[in-house]
Amino acid sequence: MFKINQKFWEIVDRLLDIRFDDGWADWELEDQPFFGLDINKRGGGLFLGYYSESGLELIFEKYHIFDKIRARGYCQPTIELDTDDPYRHRLRVVNREKGRTQKLIELIVRRETVCVDLPFDTPQNGKRYETLAIEWLQMQDVRRTFDKRRPRLPGQNHPGLGVASEALELLVIAARRVHLQGIVNIPNRFHNAYFYSRIFHYENPSEQAKLKAVLRDLGKMPVVELAWAIEEGAVWDKKEQKPLQWFVGRQVFPLIKGWSGLYRSRDYAREVRRRMKDYAFELDKNWKFKEHSV
Repeated sequence: MFKINQKFWEIVDRLLDIRFDDGWADWELEDQPFFGLDINKRGGGLFLGYYSESGLELIFEKYHIFDKIRARGYCQPTIELDTDDPYRHRLRVVNREKGRTQKLIELIVRRETVCVDLPFDTPQNGKRYETLAIEWLQMQDVRRTFDKRRPRLPGQNHPGLGVASEALELLVIAARRVHLQGIVNIPNRFHNAYFYSRIFHYENPSEQAKLKAVLRDLGKMPVVELAWAIEEGAVWDKKEQKPLQWFVGRQVFPLIKGWSGLYRSRDYAREVRRRMKDYAFELDKNWKFKEHSV
């Protein structure tokens, strides 16, 4: 459905294989903490109260993110931090050359409490977990244009940078480093939800069921076509008798024992299957996919 590079799946498999109760290894990342403040406290300019700009640049070098960016022609990538708001921290990767500043990566994160409340019996119900919430993540190759190999998806202005797998791994590491218990993602479009669904699950089984029902009914379509069909109101919700409008729901990736297995449990899967029966979707037969360009 969607061409995702093998490196991404290798990292996903590695993250899913982690036994969070057996300790934590940062996979060769051996940076030392500057000091251990949480995001809700001012950290003297440190991202998440932990990472300085220079420290993050070393990490981006070690994980070859800057190498990949330079290979695309951006010779002077640097990191900028905005930590003035103690509740929302912003990280940017910019390239400065010939008097121009090009924004390549922008990440905004905050801390969010998740209280487990699932519609079936589980010891996790009522437990509260502190998570790293991804409020905004954009990675773009501002010099490239879209083509048939890199079609534009809804909401995109430029093709991606090809560093999604490394970014995901670093977010997991960062969350664990500052003692957070999971990562939260709130995708605002179908293709974002699909992209993360291998590792994230909707906290609400009904929302997970809706995503899976769309894939059940229309999953033979290429993702780029399905994404545009939803965006353009061409996917019909047969139960509601109206075009499907993509919903805003919270996807979670737990990083601690107990919670980490809940969304891959038989009880959760059974509840999702039960709720999938509430949904049915079909494509407007008159809709035609058109190549989108900027």
